[in-house]
Amino acid sequence: MAGVFIDISGDALEKLQVLNHKSQAPEDVLDDIGAFLDMDVTTRFLNELAPDGTRWEQSDAAIERGGLTLTDQRNLAGSVTHNVEGDELVHGLGEEYAAIHHFGGKTGRGHAVTLPARPIIGIEQYQAGVIVETLTGWLV
Repeated sequence: MAGVFIDISGDALEKLQVLNHKSQAPEDVLDDIGAFLDMDVTTRFLNELAPDGTRWEQSDAAIERGGLTLTDQRNLAGSVTHNVEGDELVHGLGEEYAAIHHFGGKTGRGHAVTLPARPIIGIEQYQAGVIVETLTGWLV
């Protein structure tokens, strides 16, 4: 019979079988990644930081009350969530007004108010590094 065959034995076979099993059921590692992303967003809310580490423009309301931007009642920060179904992780914010704060734009009556973009959700270098470490630890 023509072809190429590889004979795997010893510890390698067991590790490949574990890898095969894990890759077919990634829910646990996806949940770990989702929990990390939730914590990352919540921590950045307290520091008023975008995913790339840049500081959000402080809101007029935060300046007036001496508080934090986007955290008056903590509804937005409290809506950070993730969900895992099979091999899919969905991470985001549950408040319907999250997009206007994330992307910025005109809002209010007659679109008279322009909000600056204050990125909330995202994966930049730091988050990607933690995700790679999490996946590596899970696979090894």
